[in-house]
Amino acid sequence: MRKVVVSLLLAALATGVAGSSALAFNQPPLNLGLTDILDGALPGPGTYFTEYVQAYQSNDFRDKDGNGIPGDPNVANVLAMNQFVHVYKHRLLGASIGADVLLPVVAISGSGTFGSPGPGVSTNPAVFGDLVVGPFLQWFDTKLLGRPFLQRIELDLTMPIGQYDNKYLINPGSNLWTIEPYYAFTWFLSPQFSTSWRIHYAYNTKNDDPFVALGANDLQPGQAFHFNYSFEYELFKNFRGAVAGYYLKQLTNDKVNGNSVADSKEQVLGIGPAVHWIFSPNFSMGLKTAWETSVENRPKGNRTTLRMTYKF
Repeated sequence: MRKVVVSLLLAALATGVAGSSALAFNQPPLNLGLTDILDGALPGPGTYFTEYVQAYQSNDFRDKDGNGIPGDPNVANVLAMNQFVHVYKHRLLGASIGADVLLPVVAISGSGTFGSPGPGVSTNPAVFGDLVVGPFLQWFDTKLLGRPFLQRIELDLTMPIGQYDNKYLINPGSNLWTIEPYYAFTWFLSPQFSTSWRIHYAYNTKNDDPFVALGANDLQPGQAFHFNYSFEYELFKNFRGAVAGYYLKQLTNDKVNGNSVADSKEQVLGIGPAVHWIFSPNFSMGLKTAWETSVENRPKGNRTTLRMTYKF
């Protein structure tokens, strides 16, 4: 569950034809760092609503070698991700059965160009992104080395119902399907110290109506591995501070018209401080910011996120 859309919603961009060197920026929205502290430790069966509000800003886009690209591309957005979760009391393989639904709403702005000369950073003024649904299994009572170890497996499906127009470089919707299983856990190494991880694998189908400047019939982003992490300490009762972030590594090249595009794999590492406060058994809030480094074929920026969860 909690498959969250990353705030940067970039549609297809490549310079040149398949098989030649290309700027990528083609991965669809992915969960890069929105979930971290106590991610595997849901507080039990029930119905939840989580609101994620994230601001992202970048004016530094990197190529395959991690160097800045020509031109002056800028992108910024504010994302509101709306998530409903239900955890049933019914059990399977010792785990509680659950499901969640997520709908993103995003406001995007951009300026400048990619390359010199190159396409302008055009943004779709529409606001609705792609719907995500996912069944999951949540284990509340397992242990690892004698310590509490809460874990979850989920299979997410992102459906291309978001608003998309191929005349824009950046769209709320991605115009493709994404199949993304993940495994999440929180391990309490002591009553105060814990670590949480969420490990994803993303497979994308073809976008059969890519950005018009590409001049192609279809584009398929490569398969990707990414994870979120946090190292958490309870500073006082129900209040945790953490070092948290995310990592993305694209494993296969993008394809244009069915042909592999060399040097199109994306990479990014994010790291920063985070806090999480459990106000009551039914309400919690988190705040964090992350700076990006080790960036290849992506924008390099900063993202700040507020997360609020309410249990009905």
